[in-house]
Amino acid sequence: MTMEMVQLAMSEQRRQKESAIDHARLLEVLDYDPETGIFKWKVAISNFVKPGSRAGRVREDGYRAISFGERLYTAHRLAWFYVNGVWPADMLDHINRDRDDNRIANLRGATRGQNMQNRAVSSDNLSGLKGVQKGKWNRWTARITVGGKRKRIGWFDTPEEAHAAYLAAAKQYFGEFARGA
Repeated sequence: MTMEMVQLAMSEQRRQKESAIDHARLLEVLDYDPETGIFKWKVAISNFVKPGSRAGRVREDGYRAISFGERLYTAHRLAWFYVNGVWPADMLDHINRDRDDNRIANLRGATRGQNMQNRAVSSDNLSGLKGVQKGKWNRWTARITVGGKRKRIGWFDTPEEAHAAYLAAAKQYFGEFARGA
């Protein structure tokens, strides 16, 4: 199975799960503040939920999840649905990288590749610069992943030169999603 087929299958599974909640019912039980990104319960749907209390909990991966109707939803996808009345077509990207900042202004539709560009520098990156790795002969290499394929941008004498080349390539391939740090 290709990566594209896996992504399509995951998108379809997400759509089926999300379609279980009706927009009118969502508006009936949850209140969403687009300025803060916070969901609060309007009604007590169980013994554990008090009207006015903040909905959901932050998972280990940093995303807030809200349990509703025997299903678990991520708050950023619920926020999009709440405001727009439709589920996002693909992934959502947190512009500022804070997975619990679900203000509608901080969310944007994204492909997987675009979403991956908005990640921080990997902790195992010795250069400390995104897209830059120590190479052979005391030189530095710049690489970028586009469409699931890693592309070498080139070899450079300094990590700063390699990083500048990475930034130019990221801007070319990913536009507003390009992130250098």
